[in-house]
Amino acid sequence: MEKRGKKVKCPNCKNDYCIKNGKVNGKQTYLCKECFSRFTLDRVRNRYPEKLKKEAYEMYLSGKSISEVARKLNIKVQTVHYWIKSYKERFSSRRNNL
Repeated sequence: MEKRGKKVKCPNCKNDYCIKNGKVNGKQTYLCKECFSRFTLDRVRNRYPEKLKKEAYEMYLSGKSISEVARKLNIKVQTVHYWIKSYKERFSSRRNNL
């Protein structure tokens, strides 16, 4: 599939055999015929600053529940849970390597 003279590549598998697959919120979506991933070219990810993630983890370590941390920082509970899980895995792997 071409867009402005360039082939569209799947962000998942990097294959360039992608076809148009409708629109979402006015943006063209594509379907990868290799991995069946559906994507848009203008994908914008909401990334939170590392400082905020660290603050959430420190609040959790100080005794606050995941729900309390999420409410205080105005972030979804699932997001805070994922951050805490990631921090725990990172720090436990560091301890195991010592």
